[in-house]
Amino acid sequence: MRKVTVWIHRYLGLALGSLLLISGLTGAVIVFNKTIDAWLNPSLIQVSPSENRASLDQILNDIRQTMPDERASAVFIPDSPERALEIWFRQSELRAYVDPYSGAILGARHTTDFLTGFLVDLHMHLLSGETGEQIMGWSGIGAILLSLLGLYLWWPKAGRWKQALAIKWQAAPVRVWLDIHKLAGAVICAFLILTAATGASLALYDIITEPALIALTGEGTRKKPPVSRKTGLGAAPVSPMLAHAASLFPDGRITRISLPMKPDAAVMVRMRLDGEIHQFGRTFVWFDQYDGSVLRVDNALQANRATRIQSWLYPLHTGVYGGTATRWLQVLVGLSLSLLTLSGAWLWWKGHVARRIAAGRRKP
Repeated sequence: MRKVTVWIHRYLGLALGSLLLISGLTGAVIVFNKTIDAWLNPSLIQVSPSENRASLDQILNDIRQTMPDERASAVFIPDSPERALEIWFRQSELRAYVDPYSGAILGARHTTDFLTGFLVDLHMHLLSGETGEQIMGWSGIGAILLSLLGLYLWWPKAGRWKQALAIKWQAAPVRVWLDIHKLAGAVICAFLILTAATGASLALYDIITEPALIALTGEGTRKKPPVSRKTGLGAAPVSPMLAHAASLFPDGRITRISLPMKPDAAVMVRMRLDGEIHQFGRTFVWFDQYDGSVLRVDNALQANRATRIQSWLYPLHTGVYGGTATRWLQVLVGLSLSLLTLSGAWLWWKGHVARRIAAGRRKP
């Protein structure tokens, strides 16, 4: 049984090695992607706060005039007064940056034109859209199996815990790295499984997560969005919708506005309320795009069990659930995954070379 486990652990690790290395290294960097991006691109990201803010409707109108071939699909509201508004264009994957105080357009760039955007797309989609996302999701399932097999192989017998927790620094390099590989995997195992499980749950949401939530709770998280009533009127201004949403939840913070891309689509205002774990919130206020009336309110604090479970997945994966300390812990998890991948591959190669040499010596 142990030989079979070793074989599966070794060759599953080799098969997934490149994907796990990409996932670990990119994941370690993008934990602080917003901070890194602001530091690398201050002219686009950083603004000087002012008492007065520009009207969002005026900003969107300026965007339409400046970029007539583009259609804004979402507006991301920063959580810092020193950050620019981010306006996304879904079809072209372009992002525009606007000073929320002066309304000045600071610039635009595509999703993968900058370092952290490239790394996020590589981490989530392998630069290959939905197909790459599913590949990364299944590699996360493989990482869970690898972690469990590794823990089984490391787990010491009674009375041998001291030996299992030690590294023989005076031994040959192969033995030292084997000890490091085993101990690092055992120490970080729980966090590796948590990170891989939440990542796979997000990447394979419709395939695995939503059916599992329905099976476990009897409820799902998918709700069909409401539709706007076609009236022949022009689009209603967005600013009053934001004010209305803020009046419904005075303690909430607006984090995102999704703009309608279809004639019957609604305007969605996303909010984070006090008591929500998700960093962007999972509370939604839906408005008719023509008359601005409220179509539906989804309060995350009153959501069903499946939705409350879902709200934990992204914070657990990104490490924001415990603040700065757990975000740094996620950096350590990503680097540890990279270390385990590289050390495992190196140990296999050294063993492979040694076996070939030994086989050559046995030949007459």
